[in-house]
Amino acid sequence: MLKNPKAQIIAALVTAGLLGWACDPAAAAVRIEGQVQGGGGPIANSTVTLWAASANAPSQLAQAATDADGRFEVSVEQSLGEDIILYLVATGGEPAVNKAGGDNPAIALMAVVGSKPTAKVIINEMTTVASVWTHAQFLDGTAIKGPALGLRIAAGNVPNFVNLETGGYGTTIADGLNSTQTPTMANFATLSNVLAGCATRIKADACNSLFAATTAPDGKVPTDTLTAAEFIARFPSHQPEKVFALLENFYPVPEGKPLLRSTPFMPYLSFAPSAWVLPLKFTGGGYSGGGKLMFDSQGNAWVVDNFQVGAQNQDAFWRGGLSKFAPDGTPLSPPVTGFTGGGLLGPGFGLAIDASAREAGCQSRQRLDHQQAWQF
Repeated sequence: MLKNPKAQIIAALVTAGLLGWACDPAAAAVRIEGQVQGGGGPIANSTVTLWAASANAPSQLAQAATDADGRFEVSVEQSLGEDIILYLVATGGEPAVNKAGGDNPAIALMAVVGSKPTAKVIINEMTTVASVWTHAQFLDGTAIKGPALGLRIAAGNVPNFVNLETGGYGTTIADGLNSTQTPTMANFATLSNVLAGCATRIKADACNSLFAATTAPDGKVPTDTLTAAEFIARFPSHQPEKVFALLENFYPVPEGKPLLRSTPFMPYLSFAPSAWVLPLKFTGGGYSGGGKLMFDSQGNAWVVDNFQVGAQNQDAFWRGGLSKFAPDGTPLSPPVTGFTGGGLLGPGFGLAIDASAREAGCQSRQRLDHQQAWQF
């Protein structure tokens, strides 16, 4: 717990709407301790604001200043409803990585912590990239707003990219599917590195270089690291080579024999991407040879499986089941077989979801004319 009283400001709820949230019997008060980091080191004297996102303009709940070690504490004594998505924004401050640079007004970092935040949170470049890319359609500067379901889905995917308690990689991006089969981890770290270059002022003109490289197609120029990240996420294929070039600008390869760049985050890209996208792979729940993907009204993904996991599958007999994934990629159907029964055997010709979110499809056994229909 922080001993410095200046590092903590406990704020009351500030709008009538927020007071309404307190009536939810399942709600709970919020207290978060954490640290703001830039380039792997603490940021002192940064202003940390706790916001509540909903369908309306976000509401400020609490604010605190970080101490010399970048640590802070924010609290809301009143209870908040479960539909409210909380997020933290850290602005300004003095990075310990480059104390000579002094206060940097271009620092703006974000961490979306959801409706049930962990007790300890790191706010850094990686939490910023994770929060911005998952919330791009709901984000405008430091403001997040949108429909409850959309915000819940977006916040639920932040941990797939980053561990909010450590500021390091989340479980999904670092798993065997994504760390070895996609460039997503290198894309993610490269973006974090270029934001860190500005946050720590690794060069005197680092922020100006970042803003020039991330200028939007309409000519709008970002003014801090958060809006720079937002513009990249919103226009991922707009001159991606300019953002990639910052890696060499900020962290040149040492002269002599091949050596790694001295970046705060690993791994980084070796070549410029065609677009700054961050796709993730998911599996489980009997998923094998999937097709006919559909989403229900709650954002769950349903997919028919032409084959069965682990079997010696053949094209002459499609014998898979039906797989279901939560909006955050968690498999909800049984492993190996997926959902079965109800006449379901080897779906492969159709899948539809009605207004009541019931799944129905049609299939053909062993590719003959005999067809069956099923409904869940």
